[in-house]
Amino acid sequence: MFAAAPLELTARLLARLSKLSQPYVVAADRGARTALTFGFEPLVVVGDLDSIDAPTLRELHQRGVLIESHPRDKDATDGQLAIARALQFRPSDLVLVGFLGGPRLDQALANVLLLVGLETPTVLLDERNECVLVRPAAPYTWQPESDEVVSLLPLNGDTDGVRTQGLRWPLIAETLRLGDTRGVSNEPIAAEATVSIEHGLLLVTRHFPLTTDH
Repeated sequence: MFAAAPLELTARLLARLSKLSQPYVVAADRGARTALTFGFEPLVVVGDLDSIDAPTLRELHQRGVLIESHPRDKDATDGQLAIARALQFRPSDLVLVGFLGGPRLDQALANVLLLVGLETPTVLLDERNECVLVRPAAPYTWQPESDEVVSLLPLNGDTDGVRTQGLRWPLIAETLRLGDTRGVSNEPIAAEATVSIEHGLLLVTRHFPLTTDH
């Protein structure tokens, strides 16, 4: 799924997206331009269409892409509407691109918080970051890159029973408190890393430094 936050066409992001197998692509407003730029034709474009440019609209019409227009006066962002539309396809997971960064801090924060209401496994990513929301009884395991920076951020209050494997500074059934920075800037030391929790919600972010472009 593509939203309108600006993205760089880095080799790393292109490689990451190339791993998606036959995705159902939904775009939020100007995110349709991003999708096309990255080589993905949306099945449907959702939003109030206040930021999409005329050439992109013409191209979408020429391609026969379904466009679902919403009024500007609405109770949800275009990104949230696009997520709701994507869930109608009953996906096994969601990949949200173009939901981070840009000049609007409020938009970026709101998009991160959208993870709280999503039961479908979801990853937010841009050219330098990925983040997922970890819930109790649903550990997150991944194969880290050697130079990535990992941070663990409580999202809805203190997070209890935090356990990590494969990180330089381990946590063993410990508590990370909301508003504290203890979980910021960890490092992978193994070919596989795992984070699990017992209570609460925990945002796991992975940052890939500017010196790296895979």
